[in-house]
Amino acid sequence: MKQGRLRKHNIDIMFLMVLFLIFTFSAVSVLLMAVNSYRSVVLANEANSSARTAIAYIREEVRQHDSDGAVTLDTFDGVDCIKMSEGSGFNLYIYEYDGYLMELEAKDTAGATADFGNKIMEVNSISFSQGENGTINVQLEDSLGAKQDVVIGIKSKEGQSNEE
Repeated sequence: MKQGRLRKHNIDIMFLMVLFLIFTFSAVSVLLMAVNSYRSVVLANEANSSARTAIAYIREEVRQHDSDGAVTLDTFDGVDCIKMSEGSGFNLYIYEYDGYLMELEAKDTAGATADFGNKIMEVNSISFSQGENGTINVQLEDSLGAKQDVVIGIKSKEGQSNEE
């Protein structure tokens, strides 16, 4: 009689262990799926935010300098740029150089080159073009390959192009 009870007790323990293992496996599987889902959302958000951040930076700098003829498209050290006059002979240049969105504040007569600028963020490419009604078109591709286009309206006098 004791032999039958002992065998039944062992089967109960085995059943509970198998049930516990199934539950543990299910919980870990759900957890791994949630982690992968979160990771993909974060990567997509980072890819989107990188290009948007660069465009927002350019747009805000142009808007801050938007006064009578202060914002122009130009060429600086052989690189296309947005040139913004800051008064007293100083200009702020925004351009792409060596894989980075760069900014440089320099005096007209300083003889600065494009590599003197401050690195803002990594980008693959950026291009500027003059649009209709004094707008500036900016096409940017960030380091992850996300592309972003924006048209920046110049509220003061129409933007000019001073290609050299």
